[in-house]
Amino acid sequence: MGKSTLVAEFARRAAHDRGFLAAKRVLAVDARHTPPTRPAPKLTAVLEHTAPHADLVVCLDGLHELLLPAHRESNRPVLLAALARARCHLVAPLTPREFDDLAPDDPAFAEFFSVVYAPEPDPETALRVMHYFARGLAERYRVPVEPEAVRRAVALTANYVLNDQLPAKALKVLTAACEGADYDRRQLGRPVERVTADDVVRVVSDRTGIPADTLRGVADRTDYAAALGEVVFGQDHAVREVATELGLIKAGMTDPTKPASVLLLLGQTGTGKTEMAKALARFYSTSKRLKTYTLGNCVEAHSVATIIGVPPGYVGSDRGGRLVTELNADPYGVFLLDEADKAHPDVLQPFLNLFDEGWVTDQRGAKAHAQKSIFVLTTNVGQRMIADMHKEGKTVEEIATRMKEALGQIRHGKSDRPVFTPEFLARIKRVIVFRPLDAAAMAGIARKQAAELRRSWAEGRNKRLELPDPLVAYVGAAARRLDERANGKEGGRVVRKLVAEWIEAPLQRAMAADPEGYRRAAAVVIACDPPADPAADQPYPPPEVTVRFEPTDPPSTVVRDS
Repeated sequence: MGKSTLVAEFARRAAHDRGFLAAKRVLAVDARHTPPTRPAPKLTAVLEHTAPHADLVVCLDGLHELLLPAHRESNRPVLLAALARARCHLVAPLTPREFDDLAPDDPAFAEFFSVVYAPEPDPETALRVMHYFARGLAERYRVPVEPEAVRRAVALTANYVLNDQLPAKALKVLTAACEGADYDRRQLGRPVERVTADDVVRVVSDRTGIPADTLRGVADRTDYAAALGEVVFGQDHAVREVATELGLIKAGMTDPTKPASVLLLLGQTGTGKTEMAKALARFYSTSKRLKTYTLGNCVEAHSVATIIGVPPGYVGSDRGGRLVTELNADPYGVFLLDEADKAHPDVLQPFLNLFDEGWVTDQRGAKAHAQKSIFVLTTNVGQRMIADMHKEGKTVEEIATRMKEALGQIRHGKSDRPVFTPEFLARIKRVIVFRPLDAAAMAGIARKQAAELRRSWAEGRNKRLELPDPLVAYVGAAARRLDERANGKEGGRVVRKLVAEWIEAPLQRAMAADPEGYRRAAAVVIACDPPADPAADQPYPPPEVTVRFEPTDPPSTVVRDS
C-alpha cells in the first residue's frame, strides 16, 4: 500500500527541510530476510550502532521478524530495554496483522510508538500513482504503455485480485505485461509497438483463472457471478451466494476479528462443490491453490494432530501444525474441509475457536491469524433428502433450513458425540445448497471439458484438435441420462468418464495404429454422426467415431473407431 514509499518520501523531504529535520539523517535498515538463528544478534547490533545518535531517524523494515522469530523466544525485551535509553528515532513499517501480534498484549511496547495508518488508496488515487509508474516502466523496457492499459490494470486488480492491495497489485500486473512484451521482442523476435489493455487482461486472466473474454466484459464492474458461472454449471443460486460473499469481502464489510468467510456447501457428489472452492482459490488465494483437508480420513480423536501438529515429546513435534503453517504462509488462503461430517468432533475443535476468534495455535504454541482466509466445508449428507425436496419444488432456502437441522443431528459413529455442535453451526456464515444437475448443466460441463481438451492438445502436443459440437452435446446428454439412472450419485464427474471413453480412447487407438501419420499431423480431426436418442429408460450407446490426421501437406490418414 506504499509504506516503504512513504518512508522514502519522508527521507526526501527531510533532506530539504529547514525546520527540526534539518539536522537529521535517515538510515534505512532492511531486516526482512534475516535467517531464523540471527534475529537477536542483528537486532542488538542495529540498536547498539544507532541508539546513541540523536540525529538519526532509523527506518527498520522487518521489525516483526526480528522481534518474533519463528519457533523462538520473543526479542521484545531487547528492543524495549534499548529504546528506554535510546536517543535516535525509530520508524518501523508493519502490516496491521504484524502490529496486532506485537502491540495489543504488550502495553509497554505500544507506549514507545505512535501509530500512523497508511490505508489502501482508492482506485482513482491508485490510477494517478500508476500513471507515474507507467512512465518508468516504459523507459525501463523501452516500450510505450497505453493509458488504457494502466486503467485496466487498476480496475481489474481492484475487483479480482483480492489478496493484495493497490497500487502494488496493479503495478505487479503492469510490470508483468511489460516483461512479456520485452520477452516477445528480444527473445522471440516479434514486433511489439506498445503494451495494450489486452496484454493486461491476459496477465490478470493467468493470475486469477478467469477467462480473458469474461474480464473484457466486466473490466469496470465487479461481476463475480459471471466469472464463477464460467466454471460452475447449473448452480445459479450457489454462484450468486458466493459472488455476494466475495463482494462483501472486497468491500471490507466483514467482521475483522473473524475469518473472511466460513461457507458450508451441501449437495450430492459431483454437483460442483469442490469446483466452487477451486474457483474461490484462483480468485482469492495468494498461491492460487486450494488447501484441502480431507476430514473423511480424520475419524479418530488423535487425527487432530494432522491439523495442529503432534504433541510435545512425540516424533515430529518440532514440525508444528499444518494449519498454522499454511495460514502463516498464505494469509489469504482458501481452505477446503472436505467431508466435514465424517470427522471426529475433536478434529473440528481447533476450527471452533478459529471461526470465532480468528486465530489458532498449534502444539508448539505458534500462532496464526485467519482474518483474511476463507474456509469452505463440504458434505454429502442428506443427498436423497436434497434430491427429494428438489423434486417437490422446495426452494433452496427451505432445503438449506431443513439440512441445517439435519446436520445438528449427526453423531460420530465411534464416540457417539455430535459432529456439528450448535456452537459450531452458529459460526458458519452461509449454508449453500447445490441442486442436482440438470441437462443444461451437463451440457455446459461437456463443453468445458471439450474446451480444456482442445487447449491441452494445443499447448502440450502443438496440434489442433477438432471436436464436432454434436458429439460434445451427445456426451452431455448421455451423462445426464447416466446421472438420472444413478439417482444423482454420478454428478458431473460422469462427463469426464465419457470423454475419456468416447473421445480420448479412440484418439489413443488411432495414434497407435498410425504413429507416423500422427507425428506429421498439424491437426487431429474427430468426425462423428451421433446415433438417435434412445428411449427414456435406456442408456445412450457409444457413438461411432472417426479420427483423421491432417498434416500440413496432404494426403491425410483416416482411422475409424467403433
